Amino acid sequence: MPPPEKDYPPDDGALLTTGDMARCSSNTLRTVRFYEEEGILRPARRTEGGHRLFQRSELDRLVLVTDMRLAGLSLDEIKHILEVKQSGLSGSEAARQATQVLSGRIEELREKLHVLTRLREDLAATTDLMTACVTCHDPQFPSACATCTVMTAPATLPRSMRVLWSTAATPTPSKPTGPGPA
Repeated sequence: MPPPEKDYPPDDGALLTTGDMARCSSNTLRTVRFYEEEGILRPARRTEGGHRLFQRSELDRLVLVTDMRLAGLSLDEIKHILEVKQSGLSGSEAARQATQVLSGRIEELREKLHVLTRLREDLAATTDLMTACVTCHDPQFPSACATCTVMTAPATLPRSMRVLWSTAATPTPSKPTGPGPA
């Protein structure tokens, strides 16, 4: 996850190397180079040795792109968002287009947050229940799980516990039926 903005280098006009960009954004050098090759990042200039140097504004751009990638947006979707201003014929049109695109993304993120929150709560409840299983040495495992108080005491089990730990979900090894290998 990218560091908070307070950990960025000051915007004193000094140019940032590819290494600075990678380190400050918690990305790899390869990622920074890839985004530059894709036209997402724009180096201000190159040194005599060919090293890329970036303005601080490109670090902000890189962190935004990183956040959007972590949120599940594709590279093409990110490029579209980054280019929406340039596609408008006027400030008004560009703002309307940007608002429409960003509003759609906000709704997608809202839905994803709802799912992630629900999943986090379910997995946390399962983890809490499973702590009792850490000390299990029942010789009848896994069939004994069906009658274990970990599984039977709660009024309802979290979905992930039902799926991961129920005896019905425990696959039984299949035995070959027929002639073995020749």
